[in-house]
Amino acid sequence: MKLEKYLVLNKYFLSLFGFEEFNDLKKELENTNPRYDSDGRSYFVKKLLALEKLQISGNDLLRYDENITYYVKKINEKRESKVTLKYFQYLALLFTEIFLDNLKNRKSELINKLNSFLDRYKQKEEIDMVDDFSEGDLKKLVFWTATGSGKTLIAHINYYQFFHYQLFSPDNFLFITPNEGISKQHFEELKKSGIPCRLYEGSLNGNLKNEREVLIIEITKFVEEKKRGGVTLPVDTFEGRNLLFVDEGHKGIRSEKQKWANLENKIAEDGFVFEYSATFGQI
Repeated sequence: MKLEKYLVLNKYFLSLFGFEEFNDLKKELENTNPRYDSDGRSYFVKKLLALEKLQISGNDLLRYDENITYYVKKINEKRESKVTLKYFQYLALLFTEIFLDNLKNRKSELINKLNSFLDRYKQKEEIDMVDDFSEGDLKKLVFWTATGSGKTLIAHINYYQFFHYQLFSPDNFLFITPNEGISKQHFEELKKSGIPCRLYEGSLNGNLKNEREVLIIEITKFVEEKKRGGVTLPVDTFEGRNLLFVDEGHKGIRSEKQKWANLENKIAEDGFVFEYSATFGQI
């Protein structure tokens, strides 16, 4: 089974630009200047607007491009070394813009379009393992991107994208990592991007300091129900609608993976998840 064949949402996004495979869209953008013209528009969007089989309005594309430019400025405000998006990072963020905009403003239409696409796609690819999309399937976006490709920066911009579209007002903001070393890395990087954050170090010490503050915590610190002292937290600590960013949340001993997945799903039950991994193809 080739996993890429079953990534229906990805294939739907590609179809909006007139392509069936990512490599064909890659050829259009990979050698494009990653900066901006005199009007502040990216050269990426200029290339996309010129595509022959484009199935998304030019006005929407320009609006999304303007948004992405704004997010990049936000994460660069405190950085000495400024971020410039590579074409694949731009596309990941552009696909996210399309998704969040439609989820917020045209949810029923989005579901209908996805299912119409899925019907055609299943016949063409001769697959039957994918069920129709429902509203419950639209609570998570997963980014499968190679190690070193800048998924941390994508996560930071996803934070700003979420607030731009205001899907809901989260009760908690959690950045879930596989271990303490990765947590510390995210803590330093989030600060560079101007995102309020703090590390979980065994105690919550009351309320978070900022209404949009991100708590960085390892997946290993969560338990279904706390039975003794220590640094673990029961999942019901984070009641309500939560916004989760999950970095390689599936890593660990095989016997623990399903347990962690269940805990993550419980925390995110009424909220939304952005998840990132370089290794989905190996699990």
